Amino acid sequence: MTDPDSAAAASARLCATCGMCCDGVLFHSVELQKGDSSRALAALGLKLRRKKGVEFFLQPCSAHREEAGTCACTIYDNRPMRCRLFDCRQLRGVAAAEITETEALEKIREARARVAEVTALMDQIVETNPHRGLAHRVANALTLPKSDMVIASELHDRLDSTMRELESFLQKEFRV
Repeated sequence: MTDPDSAAAASARLCATCGMCCDGVLFHSVELQKGDSSRALAALGLKLRRKKGVEFFLQPCSAHREEAGTCACTIYDNRPMRCRLFDCRQLRGVAAAEITETEALEKIREARARVAEVTALMDQIVETNPHRGLAHRVANALTLPKSDMVIASELHDRLDSTMRELESFLQKEFRV
């Protein structure tokens, strides 16, 4: 068991490096929970939606900021309950002393490199909406008709396989 203060500090450092639960890589939306105030969250700038009686906001979160490799939440003290309660596998592993902060940081770097590879491939195919989650953007890129050119077909295939590998990695190492 680790010291709670030490684990909290490690979590803060890892989250500031990662941000994938906020930037549209891990999730495409966040459902509001009982106790979340729609009015207060909307006043803080979240663009809430409602579908079949469920309120949510799309990822990337409008409160997420990333500058010079550091992630931050502009509404951290007032963030929705789902955000407060989420700890990825890396954070849980560090808190339980199953992995070190260094090992978790390496997984984050690997995930980020894989995301960059997917993004680079996608950008070679089509410009996508950066205000949508990564999986949605890739799906849009893959629905474009393959041209008769072999290069375009190869790019589609590489993007598809690279995204599948990324999703598998994220499922194993980050999602809970």
